[in-house]
Amino acid sequence: MENKKQSLKMNRRTFLSTGAAIGAFTIIPNHVFAAAKKGKVAPSDKIRLVHIGCGTQGLDEVRALLKCPHIEIVGVADPNRESYDYIHWSETGLRDGLRELIGEPNWKAGIKGIPGGRNVMKEVVEIYYRKNRPGYKGSVVAVEDYRQLLDTMKDVDAVKIMSPDHLHSYQALDCIKRGKHVIMHKPLGNKMTEAMKVVDAAQASNVSTHMMAYNAFGDGNMEQIKKWIDAGAIGKLKEIHNWTNRPVWPQYPTIPTDTPPIPDGFNWDLWLGPAEMRPYNPEYTHARFRGWYEFGAGAIADMGYYSLWSVFDALKLGSATSASTRFSRVIGLKNNVPYTLVNDYSYPMAAAYRFEVPYKDGSGKIILQWHDGGMKPQAPEGYEGDDLPIEGMMFVGDKGAIVSGFLRDNPVIVGDRAKAYADIKGYPMPEHPRSALPDGTERWLQAWVDGCKGKGKSPGSFEFAKEVNETFNLGSVSLMSNGKKLEYDPKTRTITNDTEANKLLTRKVRKGWEM
Repeated sequence: MENKKQSLKMNRRTFLSTGAAIGAFTIIPNHVFAAAKKGKVAPSDKIRLVHIGCGTQGLDEVRALLKCPHIEIVGVADPNRESYDYIHWSETGLRDGLRELIGEPNWKAGIKGIPGGRNVMKEVVEIYYRKNRPGYKGSVVAVEDYRQLLDTMKDVDAVKIMSPDHLHSYQALDCIKRGKHVIMHKPLGNKMTEAMKVVDAAQASNVSTHMMAYNAFGDGNMEQIKKWIDAGAIGKLKEIHNWTNRPVWPQYPTIPTDTPPIPDGFNWDLWLGPAEMRPYNPEYTHARFRGWYEFGAGAIADMGYYSLWSVFDALKLGSATSASTRFSRVIGLKNNVPYTLVNDYSYPMAAAYRFEVPYKDGSGKIILQWHDGGMKPQAPEGYEGDDLPIEGMMFVGDKGAIVSGFLRDNPVIVGDRAKAYADIKGYPMPEHPRSALPDGTERWLQAWVDGCKGKGKSPGSFEFAKEVNETFNLGSVSLMSNGKKLEYDPKTRTITNDTEANKLLTRKVRKGWEM
């Protein structure tokens, strides 16, 4: 009897990972075909998923997973059991959105604060499934450590990772090695060496991977921009500028010295993961983690994937071969004497990065400049308006410039050259990755689901984000090196002109978290 059960699991796993069971369709019962016609998915064909990370971003994004009939969330994991001290864009926006999702207008009535934690996600998933999946009699297992679920629940097919940046590489690599399909939020990792191990593992594996930033590919009109560049509207492309008002989370010029107690139900040791042990402080956790070198990846990794990944893809750009940075400085007083505070543990309030980025075909290189914290480039000659918007993108050639919104939206050729190229239209716009198919599955998610069933890699696969991730990681090391220009060799994955900076491509890993 045991051998029969094992055989059934193996057949199902083979179907979900390689598509090899397609030939077995002729023996599938008729009721399965009937379910398929109604937009339903047979239980044996569902992708059983564990959700890692149950904070506000995870709760925001769980909607797409719940509405996908191909997926069943069977477990959730987060070091935090449940609390109402999270950070979000609105005091009640997340709660109200979840109320609408689960059809419970009074959900969490009387509770103040922004919800998060594994018990909250467990509750949301179970309520939704009971109301929207007839016959659902399952339950969601909620634990601190996702590894406990993957060790004990042998029929888990996939994971969604929405944890702080410093955990991404470790969790993704572990899950890929276990043969699990992976969806993960950006970045691939906040340290170069770790992120590249994930890229290598994903490339060598048959599992389906997807990085969430791909979902913004359809937000702008890179097709039109590329068509103009190819037609010579701005001459030879020389520079690309991208700027944002981020960061919009707290930045810390000094390390917190107070030592409040660890909240009940929160596993601080597990939250730290590979990072060095330090006293608990709420200034590290939730959305605040982004501002620390150890835990986050800065504003460029927070938003740059959304804006620049499609640019790297369309222009066929490789990884940066150099990076230098400029940044804001905090002025303090010591014995009533002003001094400049520059630290090696937190991102600045504002920064500008300058990368040299080659084309993959060896035909040359361009300069890519990122500006955050209110920094932005000078408006090009002929630009209509007093100043560039607070966020945007600009493509500069030797004969002109194209200016667009941050996500490549509403691009315009600056100046008189616009008339000469007005008739050149971009490639047909594809369906937006976040638009839904008839069964409710968003298109980006269907691409990942298809990969799980052996139908090719998702265009959002980890390995396709290699160059943009590698470039951003290099920029962070320049910041940590006081802005020094660093020369980088993508073939050896080393910084060639600074031994100390090269050491910053990785971290000092706590025992038990070695990759």
